[in-house]
Amino acid sequence: MVDPEVFDVRLARLEELLRRLRKLAEVDRESFLSDPALQAQAERWMQLAGEICLDLAHHLIASRGWQTPATYREAFQTLRTEGVLSSELATRMQGWAGLRNLLVHLYLEIDHVKLFQILTEELGEIEEYAAVLMRLVAEPSE
Repeated sequence: MVDPEVFDVRLARLEELLRRLRKLAEVDRESFLSDPALQAQAERWMQLAGEICLDLAHHLIASRGWQTPATYREAFQTLRTEGVLSSELATRMQGWAGLRNLLVHLYLEIDHVKLFQILTEELGEIEEYAAVLMRLVAEPSE
């Protein structure tokens, strides 16, 4: 069974991070690309958002007794296989898992032009993912 408190705490933090990222996305491209502090904020907040999305996926998978994914990307594929996510959203969330890995492990290779594009164009994917999980947790247990 999904622990609603686990979800509530993480979803609240995710909402907070999304508010911060949306505010950061209001900065013009040139300012973002010339300011290492803004880049660092985006990197960290996007990393945390990705971590929370993965935490939620793994908690749901474990609570339902579904097959344990071998990779972070696979977690979102499992949610698709189990009917939680659409194919399109699962694919987009796999991209966020890849971004999280890049931010954590390949931080010397971050393309801030691409990061700004993600910041300004792709935050809706995380919002959609959070909305799907909120609806799922709000549904009565089977």
